[in-house]
Amino acid sequence: MAIKVLAIAGSHRKNSNTELALQIMSKRLTKVGVETEIITLANKKIGHCRACDNCKKIGKCPIDDELVKIMEKMTAAQGIILACPVYSFNITPLMQDLITRGNRYFHILANPAVKDNSDNSAFSYKNIPSSILKGKVGAAITIARRAGGGIALANLYNFMLVNDMYIVGSCYENTIFGNERGAIVKDIKGMNNLYRLIDNFGTLLKRLFGQNSLDNDF
Repeated sequence: MAIKVLAIAGSHRKNSNTELALQIMSKRLTKVGVETEIITLANKKIGHCRACDNCKKIGKCPIDDELVKIMEKMTAAQGIILACPVYSFNITPLMQDLITRGNRYFHILANPAVKDNSDNSAFSYKNIPSSILKGKVGAAITIARRAGGGIALANLYNFMLVNDMYIVGSCYENTIFGNERGAIVKDIKGMNNLYRLIDNFGTLLKRLFGQNSLDNDF
């Protein structure tokens, strides 16, 4: 069975540097038989978390939008890549919606036997064993014009940590610098770091999900 990766671009723009970075990563993963689906959040119908707490009662997110479909794809993948441009030294509002709603959604999915919420016990860390994303392999990258990549990365890493995922790193901060479309390929150090990140990502995926070869095939 093929290893599947879902790569999510958090840019508000289509055909962005963020998507380009994911396309480069996907091409490199294809060489070792890892299937990658790239999804961009740009122009998607995505609502904000309303803090309605109805997810506690019904066991799913009550907002019927495209983000729910994306989160369903995340539960089916073995690996998840979150890529985001830097907005005001942080992640974009689109990516923030994903991790805010996802944190609750993925933990509730791990406990399908949702109780009556009259005593407010349906969602607690005592009766929810983990996240449905537990054991998946995660990687995060940020695209910056000048600065702020580290802060944005921390938010993406925190999402993966609280969902019990394995986070893959590289030899340096996973931020690539570039402004105009295509400019990231001129960041030689950033690109070399990206290659090492995806090599590590592919190797861990193979080790965890039944690939016979443990060699670095890149």
